[in-house]
Amino acid sequence: MSDLYVWLRSLWLLWLVLLFAGAIAWIYWPKRRDQLERHGQIPFKDEEEP
Repeated sequence: MSDLYVWLRSLWLLWLVLLFAGAIAWIYWPKRRDQLERHGQIPFKDEEEP
C-alpha cells in the first residue's frame, strides 16, 4: 500500500498539468466562444437606470 502512495505522490505535477490542460480546453472549446464573448462584455455594459 505504501508503494502505491509513493508512486501516486510522485506524479503530482502530472496530475496538476492534466487538470490545468483540461480546464483550458473546456474554457476555450469552440462552442463556448459566444458565451465567452458575452461574459467579456459585462464590464462594458451601461448600468440600467432604476
